[in-house]
Amino acid sequence: MSSNPLRIQELLDLCITFLSGSPADLLSCSLVARSWVNAAQSELFCTPHLMSVHSDRAARKFCNALSKSPHLGHHVRELSMGNWPTLIQNLDPVIFTHLHTLRFIIKNVSLSYDLYRPLLSLPTLRTLHLDTSSRFSASVKFLALCPTIRHLDLSCREDYEESQADPAFSLSEKPAFIRLMSLQLAISGGEDPMQHNINQAALYPLDISELKALSIWGSSMIRWDSLPQAAQESIRIVDSNFWLGKLDLSPFKSLTVLRLGMIQGGSAESDVRCTLASISPSNPIQIVVLGLSNGLLRYNKEECAQIDRILLSLASGGVRVELEFHLETRGAEEKVRDWFPTITVENKFHLVYRSYGMRIRELLSSL
Repeated sequence: MSSNPLRIQELLDLCITFLSGSPADLLSCSLVARSWVNAAQSELFCTPHLMSVHSDRAARKFCNALSKSPHLGHHVRELSMGNWPTLIQNLDPVIFTHLHTLRFIIKNVSLSYDLYRPLLSLPTLRTLHLDTSSRFSASVKFLALCPTIRHLDLSCREDYEESQADPAFSLSEKPAFIRLMSLQLAISGGEDPMQHNINQAALYPLDISELKALSIWGSSMIRWDSLPQAAQESIRIVDSNFWLGKLDLSPFKSLTVLRLGMIQGGSAESDVRCTLASISPSNPIQIVVLGLSNGLLRYNKEECAQIDRILLSLASGGVRVELEFHLETRGAEEKVRDWFPTITVENKFHLVYRSYGMRIRELLSSL
């Protein structure tokens, strides 16, 4: 063991871990000794999260540091950036050798090809979270810049009917080349949303023939029956939220995890009940997750009573039943006891807390 305490690896690791949430202290650590520089910088630049509107100053400092010392890019594994085109441009000379996850807010993807091409075309990139005000078709077309991604989380606007009918968005003669393992799709729109296909033609250049996980938000805008047969048979996780309509689970031959977000209003409770009731004993489902809103008092109590009985039947058959609340929910156990009394008395459920960001990651890890 080294006689110099500054060179004791265990001490260094403890200090860096303890101060991981304080950029100022990590910067001070990098000045303690030469042997501390790499560890401190690695923690400091590993996963910068600069999405908030209040992160403008921090984003400028981060981008300035990397533009002056491009080698620091070796430490970056995940990068989250708000809609700051000028700052993104400053990252052009930075050498990113281990960057695998990007999170971006981009107002208009059609005007951003050249700006984001260097980052999106990195050979190490595997996961992309893209939040944009652009339309669905334009957003999917933009993804041609990142051929190596395997996990996509896309939030965009609904298409105009004219854009979906535009020949420019029809299936290319070239085969799809972005082979996804997981897809999270959220489409927002107006009071009269239009239906969107998620077939190969609509998703080009994405290849979903070997998709393992599909998460849909804004489900009333998605035609579930437009999924290619190969995708239906390969998908093992289905996660649907908002007003989904009754889902036909029979085409999903490999489905092992089903998550249904029971959002208040409309016919959400009835749709969830009908979908759960369609699960047959021969279905390979191992986990059923019911995502619950904080305001359970607004649910239809009669529908909840029927859902309660279905969940108990599933749990008795060996299916793991999870009742999911957001991380900040208070008094969840009491709410569950009031609205799902049978499964509560039998103690046949697992109460879990997840944020939106945790959801798909945890479900994927269950495979």
